[in-house]
Amino acid sequence: MAKNLATDMAPPFILVAHYFIAGAIFYTFSAFLLPFYANEVNGYFLSSSIASLMHLYLLGFVMMTIFGAMYQLVPVVLEIPIFSKDFAYIQFYMFVCGILIFTFGLWDENYTQILPYGAILMYVSMLIFVANVFLTYRNIIRWDIVAKFIFVSNLFLFIGVTIGFIIALNLVYGFYPDVVKLVQMHIATTIFGYVIMTIMGIGMILLPMFSLSHGFKQTAIEMALYTIIIGLLFFMAGILLNISLLKFGGVIFTTFAIFAALYQMYLIFSTRIRKQNDFWAKNMMASFATLIISFCILAVGIITKNDTLYLLFGFTLFFGFFTFFVVGHIYKILPFLVWYQRYSPLVGKLKVPMLNDMIHEKVADTQFWITLAGLILAIGAISFKTPLVFQVGTMIMGIGTLLVIYNIYYTLIYGIDELENYYKENPSS
Repeated sequence: MAKNLATDMAPPFILVAHYFIAGAIFYTFSAFLLPFYANEVNGYFLSSSIASLMHLYLLGFVMMTIFGAMYQLVPVVLEIPIFSKDFAYIQFYMFVCGILIFTFGLWDENYTQILPYGAILMYVSMLIFVANVFLTYRNIIRWDIVAKFIFVSNLFLFIGVTIGFIIALNLVYGFYPDVVKLVQMHIATTIFGYVIMTIMGIGMILLPMFSLSHGFKQTAIEMALYTIIIGLLFFMAGILLNISLLKFGGVIFTTFAIFAALYQMYLIFSTRIRKQNDFWAKNMMASFATLIISFCILAVGIITKNDTLYLLFGFTLFFGFFTFFVVGHIYKILPFLVWYQRYSPLVGKLKVPMLNDMIHEKVADTQFWITLAGLILAIGAISFKTPLVFQVGTMIMGIGTLLVIYNIYYTLIYGIDELENYYKENPSS
């Protein structure tokens, strides 16, 4: 599997690095903004200020990193090159500009009028991504479970960003009165239809590869694919038709799909050869644990109709599950890409490092425990509505993001001096 990731059909490393580095910067920026949202602990979970931060984090960190990973993995999964690398570069710069303009317009009510401009940039950039993926699918030969997940998730991405674009325009021009319906469908299609489904799909590539697992059945993940599609369609139909039973059925199907996917991940972990709990394994276990916790919180929130629990659900999902899953895989994917570009031509000529050597393991472990401690404090602060504790917890989480940045830098510069000396001594290489 590791060999497949090095295929010539994958894009240049610099393209993927654009997305990963930008994602890490947005992650750090979002984390250090969190303490300033301490008073929102007692507020409404759909406020514009929270929406600004959530979009900065979700779009800037989570989706930016996913886009970079997709440009690397889609050619591998489909066994054909991505349709256009130029599209990917154009998308990147439009996406960054769009995020900054859009989130600032949400954050400061005095600049609401710039929202449509940021929304247009983000919308077009995501359409470029979706078009790039779908045009790549034209020549697909093998429709395995991962290919299906990626295809369907991009359909939901198209629906979700279209709804999001309409919401952004509506915030300025006010042409549709029931904006809550649109927000609910936007959240369902982007977070569950795209982000969660994409994580399910790429998890079937990355988890077996990094844990050296094999021989497991895929029945659970196949069931998860179809039930989450049914769940999302039921949920949206319930919103459009104002039928609570359909919405509830959608929630049940979607929840079942997520727990089926979690069971699939358990099967993968139970067959792994690599049993030690390194920094990647710790991040994966924390991500799955926080995912389960977040859905338990959501279930109680739906029953009690408690806004605080909705806020707690979103915080635990975003800064728990998404953070641990994405950061854990950055620690694996980035070293491999750097190794392949920098060291693969020198195998047999020079002593090359192992992938784990290209991550500062003590820093990664420290970052994990700091992030986890900060997250627990922040979750407790939201639960008991204590802004001061929330500030302390999120500041601790911010320190963790700096350690992630350090490790990314450590990987990018790893061995550069030694290689420069080698090439000076061996110019023919």
